[in-house]
Amino acid sequence: MRFTKLFALAALAAFGFGAAPSAHAQAVIDKNRSYFSPDQQFGFGVNNKGGTIQYALGPAFHIGLNLALDFYKDSSRSDTYYDFGPYVKFLFSGDVIKPYAYAGLGVVQANTGSVSISQDTLGAELPDAQIRLYLAVGAEHFFNQNVGIYGHLNLVDAKLSPSPSTTSFGLQGATVGVEFFF
Repeated sequence: MRFTKLFALAALAAFGFGAAPSAHAQAVIDKNRSYFSPDQQFGFGVNNKGGTIQYALGPAFHIGLNLALDFYKDSSRSDTYYDFGPYVKFLFSGDVIKPYAYAGLGVVQANTGSVSISQDTLGAELPDAQIRLYLAVGAEHFFNQNVGIYGHLNLVDAKLSPSPSTTSFGLQGATVGVEFFF
């Protein structure tokens, strides 16, 4: 009798374990968290305007510093700007190509100015530095966690200081480059 109760209890437990839903959890894979996105890595980049230094906080969010030499051409003038400042990049889910949104803040110094020499003095007049905000959209392809190529179109260029403040919308130039993470 004792053996029968033990056998019945074991059969009930086996049936209970067999009838219970499977405990095999399938991993949810976010394409931004794939093997090919850098994660918590420092890096540097080279692009058509200069260079960058960046850090991947995660596979979908990068922060960095622009070290750019930007050639600005307009119908009325042609200037060269030195553009240094922070940026953030948010990468959206994607398979081979990951689209992203980009925002950069730049301290821009135009290389225009004048130098005057007279008998008694030497003078230099430099233009005021400008604070600019850039908003862009683009896409990036990572060959592995260490190398990626990217390109974005600048859609907004807002000059915040000195006054007068201006904002330009539309195609404001493009940036293409390569990033290396280690």
